[in-house]
Amino acid sequence: VHAEGLGPEAIAALPPGVQRFDLAEGTTLVGRQHQAQAFETLLLAAPSRLSFISRTHVQLDARGRSQLTVTNMSTNPLYVDSDPLARGDTRSLARNQILGFARLESGAHVHFLRLRVQEPPDGG
Repeated sequence: VHAEGLGPEAIAALPPGVQRFDLAEGTTLVGRQHQAQAFETLLLAAPSRLSFISRTHVQLDARGRSQLTVTNMSTNPLYVDSDPLARGDTRSLARNQILGFARLESGAHVHFLRLRVQEPPDGG
């Protein structure tokens, strides 16, 4: 996890439910409407960035241990690693890939929140 305004120590001190989003089999919607407290906590040092997280920003679909896809449900910028994902586009995700939330600044996208795709701590 990287969140603008929070250093590694501050991120490490966050509760597990804020540091990661655990996915069940099936569809998980991600955004301010669904994980409000997590996004508010992650962006505590940069609260104006919340306006760049849509109510429903991302749809994640988990099928078994090895199949995970992401769909951008928002007009706000979303990246998979360094590649932009347009609204409505879907892409497969692999372990260690990064979902990046960005804002427009001086004509360029600036990433303010990055989340890494990882397996659950228990390996499940």
